[in-house]
Amino acid sequence: MTAPREKIARWVAVEILPHEASVRGWLSRRWGSALDVDDVVQEAYCRIAALGSIEHIENGRAYFFTTARSIAMDTFRRSKVAGEKAMTEIELWSVEDEYPRADRAAEATQELLRIDGLLSTFSLTCRRVIELRRLQGLSQKETAKQLGISEHSVENHVTRGIRRVLKMLKDQEGGPS
Repeated sequence: MTAPREKIARWVAVEILPHEASVRGWLSRRWGSALDVDDVVQEAYCRIAALGSIEHIENGRAYFFTTARSIAMDTFRRSKVAGEKAMTEIELWSVEDEYPRADRAAEATQELLRIDGLLSTFSLTCRRVIELRRLQGLSQKETAKQLGISEHSVENHVTRGIRRVLKMLKDQEGGPS
């Protein structure tokens, strides 16, 4: 195996493989029996392994999900043309429409700003750990390496930080502590 191929294989093992169960679950929930999940996942691995470079990929998990979605869409388009599986027009619309409605996107932005305000009260390390782990999707190991702290510290910061955010949110909403 050449050096670039080995690099890609290692990257797939670290950045893609851990997310297989999530992708499989998402595909099953999204399309159920209308889609052969095993085929989609296998094709995703083939496409990712065939890449000439991985330098353009910022988030392996997101790339894996996007690749799987693209394969699912291709599968439905081919089956519609070939007539392999009958799909109603409404089913096809639900496959193609993945983007959130404008009102949900606005709500999500407001909630993110609210959480950002809460995180501003945390120590810099705790805030950065939560941002890297939960918002940017870095692994515990990557977060620890980037911040120069132990993986155990990352785990503690995430646990305590999330508990604190949840308590603060509950307190803001007037719920019992």
